[in-house]
Amino acid sequence: MKIAILSLASQNYATRRLVGSSRAMGHTPFVLNPFGFYLHVGGEGRQIYYEDSPVNDFDVVLPRLSSSTAKYGEEVIAHFEWAGVPAINRAQSIANARNKFRTLRILAQHGLPVPPSFTAGSAQFLDRCVREAGEFPFIMKPFEGTHGKAFLLLDTQTSLASAVDAMCDLHQDYVIQPFIQESSGHDARVIVVGGKVVAAMRRTAPAGEFRTNIHRGGEGHPIHLRDEYIDTALRATAAMGLEVAGVDLLQTSAGPLILEVNPSPGFEEVEASTGIKVAEAIIAFAEEFIAS
Repeated sequence: MKIAILSLASQNYATRRLVGSSRAMGHTPFVLNPFGFYLHVGGEGRQIYYEDSPVNDFDVVLPRLSSSTAKYGEEVIAHFEWAGVPAINRAQSIANARNKFRTLRILAQHGLPVPPSFTAGSAQFLDRCVREAGEFPFIMKPFEGTHGKAFLLLDTQTSLASAVDAMCDLHQDYVIQPFIQESSGHDARVIVVGGKVVAAMRRTAPAGEFRTNIHRGGEGHPIHLRDEYIDTALRATAAMGLEVAGVDLLQTSAGPLILEVNPSPGFEEVEASTGIKVAEAIIAFAEEFIAS
């Protein structure tokens, strides 16, 4: 296979592993900066150029989009799809999954368990929102973002109203959820590839921190998932229309709750903590994907 890996960071762990795994499995990978593409419509039709050369002869596209490359990268992927080149994952599915509130709505529409969540265009009716969503403290997070950046823990009505006013003044979208105390400081990251759970780890936050992100000092440990959690991760990935995803789950006494579904999940810590070769699983699935 001739594989296009869309990534701004060629030295990123996941990108390097996908390149190495592709070569080891007999394929030819190319790491392409999403901003290096030129897309054409009309005239001669659906033309795709990378720097000075036409590039519509790839067998498959593997997107590894970050917050800085997502918007334009999604257009690049959509153009490849239009040209008949399959992508793992597709542009619209990536766009949906990168929006945390839209993700929650799609999951809820499919009957999947998500935390009570709300967003609002102003602080005017926060009292009602809070009554319907739960009890303090609440967590505020942006619609889009990774690594726990810009997450706020708000424990009073005053702090919540001030945060909402600030976000509205800055025209920033956000989602607010009750802080679930019984799951404080830990969650599960599940890697799904091609309709199968290939790896999972338990993430634990460092002392004094509520965010479990490894980039925030969290630690990963292998975990054996119960069937209920496996089924939830698979259904969430399918509901979002993704072939490859990282599903973050809270483990509660009532069962799993889905926090988010990441369409470009990092897997360095998952591979390190479990010994499972996630990159090879993705390339093996790509082989099956284009053959089907």
